Amino acid sequence: MASEGSGDNVPTTKNANLDENQPKNLVAVGVMGEVGAAYTVYEKNWICAECKNENYARRPRCLRCRAPKVQAPDAIVYSKPSEENKWREALDPSTNKIYYYHIETQATQWERPKEMGAAPHSTGWFGRGQAGNTNASKYEDLNAKYLTRPARKQIDVMPNRNTRLEGANEYNIWYDKYIGENWDHTKGQDPAEHRCCLETDAGHTKADKIGRSNKFFCIHFARGGCARGAECNYFHRLPTMADELRLGMLHDCFGRERHATDRDDMSGTGNFNRNSRTLYVGGLKGKSMQEDVIMAAFSEWGEVENVNIVHRLSVAFVRYRHRTSAEFAKEAMMSQSLEGDEILQIKWAIDDPNPVAKAAAQRADADAVVAMLKSRNISTTPAPFEYPEGYQLQASKKQKTSDPFMYPNTNAQYQKAVADEQQASLLSYAVNDNETQS
Repeated sequence: MASEGSGDNVPTTKNANLDENQPKNLVAVGVMGEVGAAYTVYEKNWICAECKNENYARRPRCLRCRAPKVQAPDAIVYSKPSEENKWREALDPSTNKIYYYHIETQATQWERPKEMGAAPHSTGWFGRGQAGNTNASKYEDLNAKYLTRPARKQIDVMPNRNTRLEGANEYNIWYDKYIGENWDHTKGQDPAEHRCCLETDAGHTKADKIGRSNKFFCIHFARGGCARGAECNYFHRLPTMADELRLGMLHDCFGRERHATDRDDMSGTGNFNRNSRTLYVGGLKGKSMQEDVIMAAFSEWGEVENVNIVHRLSVAFVRYRHRTSAEFAKEAMMSQSLEGDEILQIKWAIDDPNPVAKAAAQRADADAVVAMLKSRNISTTPAPFEYPEGYQLQASKKQKTSDPFMYPNTNAQYQKAVADEQQASLLSYAVNDNETQS
């Protein structure tokens, strides 16, 4: 059986290209590569020699005949970057975002170079972006085009069928909602009545003219149902990296407070203790379960870093580079459809319980900090601890129990105390008056 990410037992076969269109045929087993250029190692499904049944890579025995797994020499698939890759990633301390620099030319860019290949299996707190993207300022350029015109009214009048008198019901401070007979368990199962179209709806509002501090984005605009248009006090455009830095972690892009923990159903505004960038997309059907279809629909709202489709569950996980893009897309795509009559259910994705994903996320965060220190010529080698002169290192507990004579030698400490006492006895004020009179 292939080793999980370690380089000792990995077969030295020719690197195969990663087939991302068949996610169920490959299982991530580890992350390899040097700091700033990590990549994911995958393992193929294995075919049972007895019954010819295909099994997942992590299954030790055949699901049908229980025959043990036999290690194959070509089971490992690398998403390794090209050999001539000279790009490395680093963390910008001013924006807390990942950028890329060339180790020879010292050129820098926000876009992830194509030579580096796809981002690792899990990127942790900091987004890496999509490999091969040549225009990181694409959404800033779109906003610049949209802001040359006033925002359009998406509907004539705001609907009031979902409104109710506040204060007449019990208020739940945890979920920020009023509890009463207006609650319906079928809410969210109906198709959305409106959809945001950036090409026709986006534009400048009062928020762009009257100061920009503490301004948020219009949630009704994201849902496709704002009746105020250019008179709205919130932004009618896409959130960018600068907006995420300005808003901070305590509020989402719509100005709603985030909580210390996620809701039980993983909806709502999310958790400010983690950088929520991955969306759970449920309700997929048929043609909508294709990567290019999902990528085209969700990349409209921001830079998509990765799309992972789980065919047996009819769900997908869409990971954005920036948190604000994921927040905007969550509201914009809720109860929408892609290719058919499906009704999408959008929630926040929980942390991947796969130990490989956890290790990949921890390494991704550590690599980002180490790369930042190296880019600023700061040594990452731990400095040796300077012990006091004459200090003897304490023996471990195991050494003390195995050898009763393995205790630190404190004779020097007692000798110093005796010497200090003798020195003090020589002082004039240390002599007893009675002794001098006698």
